[in-house]
Amino acid sequence: VARRVFTNSRERWRQQNVNGAFAELRKLIPTHPPDKKLSKNEILRLAMKYINFLVKLLSDQARLAGGETAETNSPCNGTPRTPSPSASIKLEQLTAESMTVLEAGEPR
Repeated sequence: VARRVFTNSRERWRQQNVNGAFAELRKLIPTHPPDKKLSKNEILRLAMKYINFLVKLLSDQARLAGGETAETNSPCNGTPRTPSPSASIKLEQLTAESMTVLEAGEPR
């Protein structure tokens, strides 16, 4: 009985950690409305789309900036660059258009 209680407690703790991680990831994904309830599956799928969108945005920004590669313009390589005004506008437009979640919860 004590072993079952311990196992249940450990599983509850694990599930809370997983749910907390999904909640943190959810906060990073732009959707409309911002507080729309999403399933774990939707969170993962939208996160993948958003990451791909950001990679493409970096690539496009690098191309517009004069042929730099996305790798050289990546904030991960220690030399972050400030986005150009046109890239910022493009980000706002694409975020609003591409990352909108429809009423049914399906990404557009």
